[in-house]
Amino acid sequence: MSRYYIGADIGGTFIKAAVVDGQGEIVARRSTATPVNEGAAGILAALKKIIAELVYCGYGIGGIGIGTAGRVDPAEGVVLYATENLPGWTGMRLGEAVEKEFALPVSVGNDANAAALGEGWRGAAAGLEHYVMLTLGTGVGGAVIHNAEAISGRQGGAGEIGHMVLYPGGIPCSCGQRGCAEHYLSGRALSRLGAEAAEGWDGRRLLAEFAAGSATAAAPMKRYMHDLSLAVHNIQSFMDPEAIILGGGVAESHALWWDAWMSGLAAVSPLSIKVLPAELGNDAGMIGAARMIMNKEGK
Repeated sequence: MSRYYIGADIGGTFIKAAVVDGQGEIVARRSTATPVNEGAAGILAALKKIIAELVYCGYGIGGIGIGTAGRVDPAEGVVLYATENLPGWTGMRLGEAVEKEFALPVSVGNDANAAALGEGWRGAAAGLEHYVMLTLGTGVGGAVIHNAEAISGRQGGAGEIGHMVLYPGGIPCSCGQRGCAEHYLSGRALSRLGAEAAEGWDGRRLLAEFAAGSATAAAPMKRYMHDLSLAVHNIQSFMDPEAIILGGGVAESHALWWDAWMSGLAAVSPLSIKVLPAELGNDAGMIGAARMIMNKEGK
């Protein structure tokens, strides 16, 4: 029986895939820019290409796990809904297409669920069975893990923390709502706050200036951290998890703002909240996707 599995992670910017061994170690990897201008057919072709490079690189592959942005029916391997970050991706029968191409078992799930499973296997949530992952990247994603398994929900929408309304009547969202958390907690939100604070600033500059003690950066960062505290408080109130894991590109910069945020979180929420920064970075989705197919195959 093979000791190697492929885990793929499909996002609006990059498609990444890796060969992962039975201990969760990556032994080979590939990546490519997501060809969003080519629509669903182009995205699928790009995915197949990097998977093929790994399938035929000499490892005995036992199956393929795929985490993708959007709402997913994991039983059918179908993308139920995706935003225009992946144009035309809604309705993609991803599991069927990849299984037909490579004649290997395939498991498909939401990308945040995959990342959360990766953190539970090899990262910050190792040893936990009940936790929530909040990913702060270009957008905002989330995953709910209960009894060490990802909860998908009836329509694949469980854990869509980015589309919980944080401010009713707030910033319009592509999902049709207003005031979604994504528009206040994402990397794009940080860049907006940076641009509002000073000409030429983006999110990275805002974080760096805040860490350096800039008075100009203090107010927008205070607003950002307050909004993040509200979201974390709501998650804890609703799910009562063992821990909340923060991942994504914004969270990777946590050394610049974590201590200040922890002080502010205590002022916003009376709850006992355990928050941990993710440890696997951009590898979490690939490692977790490999874990998905291993779970499906009973490995």
